Amino acid sequence: MNNFLIVLNPIAYRSIKFNVIRALICLLILLLLAPVSAAPTSALVGELLKSSNTGGPVQTALDPASLLDDIKKKLAATQAEFAAVPSEAVTGDPATGLPANEDILARRLHLRQLLFIYQGQLSRLPNLQAVQKDRIELENKADNWTGFNEPSAHPFLRADELKVSVASLGKQVDELALWLHTLEIAGTQIVNIAENSIIRLRQANESVEQASKSPELQARLTRKRDLLFVQNQINLARTLGFQIEKQTLQEELLKTRAQLQLARKQLSVASEHAELTQQDIDQVYKNIEVESQDIIAALNQALSDLELENKSAQQEKTATNATNALTPAQLEQLHQAQHNNTDVKLQVLNRVLVYLQMQRDIWNIRWMYAKVTDREKASEAYDKISNYIGLTTAIREYVFQQRQRILEQITIQSVKEIDPTVTEMNTLRDALRKLALDQLVSYSRLLGALESTVSLLERCKQDMDERLHEKSLTDYLDSTLLTIREITSQIWTFEIFAVQDNIEVDGRIISGKRSVTVDKVVTAFAILIVGYWFAAHLSRFIERHAVSRLSMDASLARIARRWILFLQVILLVLLSMMVVKIPLTIFAFMGGALAIGVGFGMQNLLKNLISGLMLLFERPFRPGDVVEVGGIRGRVIDIGVRSSQILDGNGIETIIPNSTFIEENVTNWTLSSRSVRIVVNVGITYDSSIKEVNKLLLEVAERHGLVLHNPAPQVLFEDFGNDALLFGLYVWVEINPEVSWKTIASDLRYMISKVLAENNIVIAFSQRDVHLDTNRPLEIKVLSDVPC
Repeated sequence: MNNFLIVLNPIAYRSIKFNVIRALICLLILLLLAPVSAAPTSALVGELLKSSNTGGPVQTALDPASLLDDIKKKLAATQAEFAAVPSEAVTGDPATGLPANEDILARRLHLRQLLFIYQGQLSRLPNLQAVQKDRIELENKADNWTGFNEPSAHPFLRADELKVSVASLGKQVDELALWLHTLEIAGTQIVNIAENSIIRLRQANESVEQASKSPELQARLTRKRDLLFVQNQINLARTLGFQIEKQTLQEELLKTRAQLQLARKQLSVASEHAELTQQDIDQVYKNIEVESQDIIAALNQALSDLELENKSAQQEKTATNATNALTPAQLEQLHQAQHNNTDVKLQVLNRVLVYLQMQRDIWNIRWMYAKVTDREKASEAYDKISNYIGLTTAIREYVFQQRQRILEQITIQSVKEIDPTVTEMNTLRDALRKLALDQLVSYSRLLGALESTVSLLERCKQDMDERLHEKSLTDYLDSTLLTIREITSQIWTFEIFAVQDNIEVDGRIISGKRSVTVDKVVTAFAILIVGYWFAAHLSRFIERHAVSRLSMDASLARIARRWILFLQVILLVLLSMMVVKIPLTIFAFMGGALAIGVGFGMQNLLKNLISGLMLLFERPFRPGDVVEVGGIRGRVIDIGVRSSQILDGNGIETIIPNSTFIEENVTNWTLSSRSVRIVVNVGITYDSSIKEVNKLLLEVAERHGLVLHNPAPQVLFEDFGNDALLFGLYVWVEINPEVSWKTIASDLRYMISKVLAENNIVIAFSQRDVHLDTNRPLEIKVLSDVPC
């Protein structure tokens, strides 16, 4: 460890020494090159940077009193400088016809902007002083508060109001902290702009000094430097304005925190032994009744205003030609806006009455369950409160969005007022803006009623949670099951997508969209699964009865069962979609590309299905028939919906698509009869007796038990071969699954070989006779090897 410190310290020392030397060099350069006017600005930016980078809210607080005097001096100096700028240079001299000086014009504009900034700072500094004063008073009050001066006639209501204050102040603290963070991010950019402005001013001073040999160039650079100096003052004033805004927001945050601290102290004291009584309920009902009467009076006034508006609209229509203040289209637009405004006001007042009644019901629930500690008894009220919270929260978000929309409209209208390119009449614009402001007030009133209702619901739910905080194992299980049920309900009703469909509304068919939700899909699959189980059992029942009672072939009954099951599945798919109201247009939702891909994939499947139907109705072969298709010969084992199975002579089962039996030539060896003719060929030597051979072959055929006697066997002398006399034994046999016709042909060959051997008849084989001419000697030649 000591060695590590010995190595580390020289490095740190050299780093510190280098930084100090670099700072001294920079300071000397600034003292030599920077003008006197730039020094105060650099110091000011340094202080502001230091203050903006500090973490504490009041570590480098500004003094509003001293800033007021400083800004007043700057304002007076700027006003004098602005007055000294000749206005003729800005507008041009009409006597001489000389154009305006652009540098002086820009300087005058910058000075005017600087005046506005100083005036704004002077108006904001008193606000900062007031906020500081309030913050100090609230902090002292929060630190020194020990209790209420006098008891309240309604302790529970006071505690309830303090709960509202604590919740509201907590939200304000969070919002102010977020705003302060956002302001600090924007302030960093403002400070960076001020720093860059100082750098440009310093470089301009250097350029003026370097151009001393050229008076004309130096004069032009001096004017440019003076303009940059004014811009620098603007940037510094903006930086100071940012610091004032930041400190004001910090003071507001500290003030709100002090209020929150005081409210929490008061709530802790007020909550002791605060129970809801009948007097509290009576007072609440009385307050709600007073508010309801005020709303009813406002409703009556709104209805009276509506009648007056209708009368004035009629009068304005008759007096339009006389006044010509607004065109008919503009007048119609104004009347429509007035009608909408009145409609919104009436709807808002009615909704406020509804929420006041809801608050009365909530207080009634609080009173009824004020002393209930059994969760089972309070579960109904708890669920009702939870549902109310969800409903009112959603409505509050909607009203907030409507209020934001009206506020955006007012902002757009305000922008139009200062836009010189907008030619809309002031009368119409002012009237529309006034109506929009009325709607803003109405929505704000409704939003306040919703906020009050939601707050009351949350307090009621909080009271029940606190009162029922001791939960048994059953309560935890019930709460867990409730949570699982809510999550399951959300998943169950989740909309996967919507499908275009025709919907019947009030006896009329209109085009609309149907939701495809998780519950519909699961229900459809459940119907399919249960229906398939019933369909499978039904098809097996039909198969058994078809075989036992209708004497149908078992293989045919099995094929019929499969096709019945297939048709039942198609009906089940359609039925399940109809039951859950999923339109068939869902298949169009897959899209063109997916539909094309599925179409190509379904092409072979549909082709085989249709081929299966054709095989079912035409019946070119049945299970057990011996067929030959595509070079494969075997017995048909099964005919399915999509394919069929064939067992060949080697015991190999081959699955062949049904379309193959339609597209290719098929040989059915057992279509109309199972009798087929086979031939056994034999060749004997030329010295054998033909008649005896004929008789022996017929005897062999008659002795074989599987050779049919009708048609009778037949022996044909087919040809004179090169080496033998060729005979063919033609016999008819019946093809059955137990014995192959090849086996019968083999037995016949064994029997023929034995019988011919017993009768000394030789079966011919290939042979060649070589004849030599002995009339003259053989010529013998010796040939030499042929070279390669």
